[in-house]
Amino acid sequence: MLHFSPKAIYWCKTLSKFVSVQLIIQGLGFISGLLIVRTLDKQQYAYFTIANTMQGSMTVLSDSGITAGLSAIGGRVWQNRDQFSQLINTALQLRIYLSIISVVAVTPITLWLLISNGASIFSAILIVIVIILGLNAQLTIGVLEIVPRLYSQINRIQTIELVPSVSRLVLLLCAYFTSLNALIAVLISSLSLLLKRSVLIRWVTQNIDSKAKTNQDYYHEILAVIKSLSPNTIFYCIQGQITVWLISFFGNTQNIAEVGALSRLAVIFSIINSVIAGIISPSFARCHSVTLLHRKYWQIVGISCFLGFCILAFIAIFPVQILWLLGEQYAHLHNELFLIAVSTIFNHVVGVMWSLNCSKAWVSYSWFSIPSTLTTQIALLFLLNLSTIEGVIMFGILSNIPSFALNIVLMYKGLASYKAF
Repeated sequence: MLHFSPKAIYWCKTLSKFVSVQLIIQGLGFISGLLIVRTLDKQQYAYFTIANTMQGSMTVLSDSGITAGLSAIGGRVWQNRDQFSQLINTALQLRIYLSIISVVAVTPITLWLLISNGASIFSAILIVIVIILGLNAQLTIGVLEIVPRLYSQINRIQTIELVPSVSRLVLLLCAYFTSLNALIAVLISSLSLLLKRSVLIRWVTQNIDSKAKTNQDYYHEILAVIKSLSPNTIFYCIQGQITVWLISFFGNTQNIAEVGALSRLAVIFSIINSVIAGIISPSFARCHSVTLLHRKYWQIVGISCFLGFCILAFIAIFPVQILWLLGEQYAHLHNELFLIAVSTIFNHVVGVMWSLNCSKAWVSYSWFSIPSTLTTQIALLFLLNLSTIEGVIMFGILSNIPSFALNIVLMYKGLASYKAF
């Protein structure tokens, strides 16, 4: 008869409970995404794709390493209410400054992409305003989410995700029976983020003091991480959206919509990402044993790879059925579907590795990915046909190879210099 340790039983129960609720949350998100894909024509869905892409860029720029600093410092001080409160308020102040910079930098590009692909000036301006509304909510959420995660408040983490998922679907259904276009879809996403922020603010005040003063030591420590990561952040802010940018430049509105629709399949990894962000990364951040860190790192990456291969096999066997979900206008994208699946899986694995490295602030040499990736991409410009969706997706896959190699180096260097607190 098999006997399991109490710790193994605890983790099995925690993960099974977390994953079961995440299935509901991601199921709601998947239905919302399909509703938008199947309802909007390709022109409107192209605008929605651009808006989502640019809002993601603003969110990444407004973080620029703050989350990594929060995780690394928070893993040491989360049990001290006063110190943890100072850390949170310091991070919030820094993120406000960075969000202003991100809005100024990304807004003109967003307007240009929308207008150059057929949107009226008035519609483009309205979409940008709605994007900034969502960013306003996201900058607070990005900092405060660390509180329930480090306290391992699993029920609260799930509720925080469930409330906006339900509200978004309800609002989309209402819009579906009245008038649903790109602007309304983006507005609904932003409103759901505002609701999520209100719930999160109300709960975190039980663990932190919202009136605590900022801490200059934490300010400089987070700032050091930001300075280390900022070249990487700016670079990967562009790289993360490179597919949409290249399609916008070399392709057309129809291509943008097709790439955006296929990218909906990334929701499959949302459950895995939620488990990593909600349970695994905070646990990894709290671990201070070099031996355990090394073992946990490769266990997490190995499981992510295995799940990715299983998903890829499923997509290869049932491409027609999967494309049917997206609607008739995307039914012909068989080869593109398989390539986007490979790209999504590879991005996911690299993202997992980066998330684990960031949770320990093992980012000292992350700048090296910029010249190595650029060198790779310059070579790819001469080898691939970027006027096709296949060429653009392959460009994204091969561009990620330097980052994959670098994350392995960062992990080994981080462990070599690591000192337990």
